[in-house]
Amino acid sequence: MTSLPPPQTPAPASFPSTSNNPNPHYSINKTPNVHTIKIGQWEIETIKKPILNGKEIDVAEKSLNLPLPEMTFGNNSLSLSYSPSPSSSSSSTSNDKDENGVQLRFDSIQALSGVATGEGWEERVGGGVKVSMAEKWSSKSSSNSFSGDSPIPTKPVKPHDWTFSTCYSGSVSGPSSFKPSPTHSLPLPLLARQDPILDRILFYDDVPLFEDELHDNGESILNVRIRVMPHSFFILSRLFLRVDNVLFRIHDVRVYHAFGSDDIVREVSGMEVGYDQVKRHLEKPSDLSPLTDPNWVYQKMLSLPSAPNQNGKPWPGLGKRVEVLRLPRSDGLGGIKDGLESVKI
Repeated sequence: MTSLPPPQTPAPASFPSTSNNPNPHYSINKTPNVHTIKIGQWEIETIKKPILNGKEIDVAEKSLNLPLPEMTFGNNSLSLSYSPSPSSSSSSTSNDKDENGVQLRFDSIQALSGVATGEGWEERVGGGVKVSMAEKWSSKSSSNSFSGDSPIPTKPVKPHDWTFSTCYSGSVSGPSSFKPSPTHSLPLPLLARQDPILDRILFYDDVPLFEDELHDNGESILNVRIRVMPHSFFILSRLFLRVDNVLFRIHDVRVYHAFGSDDIVREVSGMEVGYDQVKRHLEKPSDLSPLTDPNWVYQKMLSLPSAPNQNGKPWPGLGKRVEVLRLPRSDGLGGIKDGLESVKI
């Protein structure tokens, strides 16, 4: 009897083929609101502006059918444009993109479009959260009323996920898309390396997308960071949610690409842990400031067993998946390769 081959284990994304060239050609342009780097076949741009004004808020809320977070940076974004042809990459503009190019984008309005809305969203989508005093409030509201004729409202005028727990992982346009991959993973040793020459930061930005203090019950923050090194770029988009005395949630999107390779690797992961589970790890119980630090909370959550909120249907952002986008090539072989991989014998 023929023995089966050993199962495949996830392999890290390919190490950069440009690692022998620590001095790639690139150019950076900076204006007060827009920072851009052009490197190889990529053009990467960050836009950072003030929060939306009143008119912009009205337009966005009408479009999304959602009350916006207190601080919505609706004009902020991170965008990455890839062109298979280096010559067209250097001459392309926002209105004249290579038809075979790929664009990745992160922005707050798209992110907020992923927030659950509508009557019964808790049962339909999952992830509903009640503040620690909700039970007491509901018992009081059932027996009390205002001094006038109107009873205390028990539901918001526009039902929505008041924690803004979007599962947004960015958007993609072009001929390629992300597909699940059981054989890829992020090259964590490379990303943790700090060689002053090979891993120096050519370009870095931290783009806020939205922030809300949840009616003084915690905070919900979404931001996206990017760093560009001589051999690759790495993106981390993080939703950090803290509901005091209830829970913590983190939804991370990590995107990695080694310049010169055909693949972009995206890892999407979500965790949820009870508030008290994290609070127990405070060095000084009287000092709650670490609970507002997403990085500190993230490290503690990694060491804790997942404890999804038991209030109804689970939040859909839980779990982890790895996906790969294969970049198109100017010789057209990328599409052929994708087609051959889909053939099963």
